[in-house]
Amino acid sequence: MTDSLILGLGSGSACLATCGIVMFPYLMAGSAGAGRIAADLSLFLLTRLIVYMILATVSWYFGRVVLTNTFIRNILPGFLYVFFAAMLIWYSIANKRTGACPAGIVSTVNNRKLVPVLLGVINSLGFCPSLYIMLTKGATQGTLAGSYLTFFAFFIGSSAWFIPLPLAGKIRKKEVLRTVGIMATGLAGMIFMIKGITNLIGGFING
Repeated sequence: MTDSLILGLGSGSACLATCGIVMFPYLMAGSAGAGRIAADLSLFLLTRLIVYMILATVSWYFGRVVLTNTFIRNILPGFLYVFFAAMLIWYSIANKRTGACPAGIVSTVNNRKLVPVLLGVINSLGFCPSLYIMLTKGATQGTLAGSYLTFFAFFIGSSAWFIPLPLAGKIRKKEVLRTVGIMATGLAGMIFMIKGITNLIGGFING
């Protein structure tokens, strides 16, 4: 679970870097009071958690159906871990945290109450190396509970970046937070790179 937590920390920082400008105005409406902000943020996080639990179920079921052979169960996830971890490390080193944010679709939504839910869904399904790694890990868990715990740890790590949103304008030394996120991304990439290589070696030796 520790590796999933670290991956979540890196993923959450990347999301804020690319989608923060789009998400802040909708989650932190200028006219909203503290209660409204807390309610919107809670609904946003709850939606993310529900989506992750659904993904945990789907990925685990996929693993049970497809990864039935012991050799394939080690080799295929091993290759996927190495590939996605390499993408994650490159992302960390390249430090290119810009790009279009899919959350921009919320600008077309008139119902203010639906915005936190929509943002939660879009944010959770923002396909990136981190989510690919989580789907791979969920598919290799022996039990459904294990898959749930894996995704829950990822949720906790990524959510840590959203909780302080009401104080975003008052946070100083934002560069420090950004650096922590980049380091977490790189560390997670190295952890899963090692995990993938270990899976490949074990698969070839024991396959």
